[in-house]
Parts: sequence; C-alpha cells; structure tokens
Amino acid sequence: MKTCTLQKSEFHLLIGPAEFTVKSGLVEVIGARTGPGQRVVVPLGKRVPIAVLEDAVIEYEARDDALSRMEGSSIPPEWDQLADRIARERMAGKLYKIIVLGEVDTGKTFFSTYLANRLIDKLGRVAILDCDTGQSDIGPPGAFGMLVLKKPAIFLTEETPTHLYMLGAHSPGLHFLPAMTGLATMVRKAEAEADALIIDTTGWVQGDGGRALKKAKLDLVDPDLVILMQRLNELEHLVKHLPPARIARLPVSKKASPTSQMERKALREMVSTRYFKEARVITIPFRQVFTDRCYFLTGTPLTLEGTLHAERLSGWEGTLVITSGPLLPEMTKSWPTDLGMIRNFIAGEERGLLIALLDAGQNCLALGRLEEIDFLNNQFRIRTPYKGSLESVAGIQFGSLKLTEKGEEAGFIEPGSF
Repeated sequence: MKTCTLQKSEFHLLIGPAEFTVKSGLVEVIGARTGPGQRVVVPLGKRVPIAVLEDAVIEYEARDDALSRMEGSSIPPEWDQLADRIARERMAGKLYKIIVLGEVDTGKTFFSTYLANRLIDKLGRVAILDCDTGQSDIGPPGAFGMLVLKKPAIFLTEETPTHLYMLGAHSPGLHFLPAMTGLATMVRKAEAEADALIIDTTGWVQGDGGRALKKAKLDLVDPDLVILMQRLNELEHLVKHLPPARIARLPVSKKASPTSQMERKALREMVSTRYFKEARVITIPFRQVFTDRCYFLTGTPLTLEGTLHAERLSGWEGTLVITSGPLLPEMTKSWPTDLGMIRNFIAGEERGLLIALLDAGQNCLALGRLEEIDFLNNQFRIRTPYKGSLESVAGIQFGSLKLTEKGEEAGFIEPGSF
C-alpha cells in the first residue's frame, strides 16, 4: 500500500485496476462524497477523477504511474447545470425520463453515474437503466440491469441490481423485440419506484440496425430529455424529429479513453464470473414451468421412435424432435407422415445456455446457466445464484449466449434453434 496526501481543491486521476481508502479528510469520486474509512475499487479498464474537498490522506494500491494530478476538474460545469435543469423541470408525481446517447467510449456510463449521484441530492430516488448488454455495468452481461438508487454509488458494477431483464445476448442485433419489451418493462418499474430514470444506451448508433434501434427506443420511452455525447455531430441524425428544447449536447471529455476488445471481454467475464460466484445447481421439473423464447414444451407431446423428446408444434411450425445424435433418414421410417417440417435439436447442445428464472408475473428472479435438460427425469438442471424459494419459479426464458460454469463466454445458439 502507498500513502498519498491530497490538498484541498486539487484534482487527481486514478487508473484501474486500483483501490484506495480514505484515511482522513473528504474527497469526491464521480459525484459521490467519500470520507474516512470508505474504500473505492477501480476495475481494470476504468479510471476515476478524485476531487479533493478537504485536505485528505489516502492509502492506495496500484501501479506506480496510476495516480496522477490534473490541472483542473475533468467534470464540465455543464453536467451540474443539467442536474439543476432536471430538478427544476421534473413535475411532482411524474417520472422524469432521460436517454443518454453516444458512440462507444464516449463516457456515457461515467456521465450517467455522475448525473444520478447529483440528482439523488435534488430529487431522492434515481434509477439508472443499463441497456448495454455487451458491456454491462449493472448486472451480468446479456441482461438489462436497473438500479434504483437512494444514495450515491461510485461503480455500478459493485451494486446489486434492483431489477433484471434478460436479453440473452451481448447485442440486440438478433433480439430487437426482446430489447423493446425489456425497455418497456423497466420503464414501467421505474415509474412505480423512482423520481427520475437515466437510460444508458449502447454505442450502436449508425447503420440500419443502429438507427432503427435508437429510433424505436426514443419513440417507446418518449423521454423528457435526450443527451447527446458526441465528438462532432455524429448523433444528430437520431434526433431530427425531436423539439430542440428536449435535446442537450455535451462534448466528449478528453479524458475518455478507448477500451480494447480484449479489455471489454475481460470486463464482461469479470462481471459475469462475480455474478455466478456463489451459484448452486438446482432442478426444476418440466411440469412446474412455462418456457419462453423457444419451441420446447410449447406443443403437444408425441412418442416417436429414436427420440429423447418429441412434440407437435402449432399450425405450420411442424414437429420438434430432440435426439442424441444427428437425425438419419432410416430413423423416421416408422413416424407418421403428417408431422410437417421436422425441427431436429441434438441433446447436449443446450449446455451452458444463459437462461432467466421467471416468477408467475414474468419478472426475472435471477439468471442462470443451463447445465442439462434431463429427458429421463423430465427436469432442468440449472446453475444459478438464485437463493429464493424454488416454488416461486414459474417460467424459464431461454437466451442465445453460452457460458462456462464460471461465467466465461463459451459460444452462441441461434434464436429459435429449439
């Protein structure tokens, strides 16, 4: 551990991985006041400005060049002005909705955290919704996570999500409808539990998909304020339909630094591994649950020679058959001729799939890793950190992302495979 004395009104920058503890005095980190005994952990790929409010002494652990003094604050005065504006405009009893747009590595999450910390003092309950499932700060990757904050937070990764909604993948590219459903679900929850909602979005802002996704989000949420974090004018095409009074433009901080693909993957796996650290394996009988985003257990059961499981699906969808190996023509000779299209899935390919445990109201109780579909005993085996009653599990929602037992990335299954 190193010791450093900080003088009032100084500004410092600490680059992760690092940690520090305030021994005396008072500092501010991302809008959160931090005093004696409080510890701050800075993850790999992150950096934090430290504003010294009172003469302070800190103990820190980091590489030798990780802590440096800055000439001035890295927080633009416009950020505090926006917080004041929101507090003035917010109507009592009505959720004030803010969408933050920006390309990758423009500091959206840092800004959202700072704004939330400032608004807590002014409004009380502030929700942050993290829609960036590929670089999640709230909850594990593959899910929308929302925090309803009543006190300041420094790193959202250190907080337990108030609500989760599983997208099931790192990108909404093949999951547009679940992404919109998840957004609507989270906004409804925020309306019941918060005074302001800050929506932190992905950096996908160009091309057909990026334009369509962001336009759909803006139309669905109907935000009170849209904040553009841009270097030049790279986001203007997204807000041409909005009244100028509902748009705020912020320049990207010069301190915003790019995160490499390797660092992004490492951060994703760190968050995922931590989420599954205390997971256990549970068993859920088929008969207990409904299934979502799949064909499995949605049709009429059939007995077909050579299969582990078979069911006739609805209308023209055909028949789902699950086998222990590839389906060979001779295996189907004894089958009825009216099965329609055969959807063959090979048992075992589901292992590692990201799933969500749902309650009867389709609220996400927890995420899990599908260990096995046990066709002999008609049950699911799932690794999950869920600690509640298994009787509360009423549904299983299937994603596309695959994980190892530790939560590391392990492949992908196309939506609709089974």
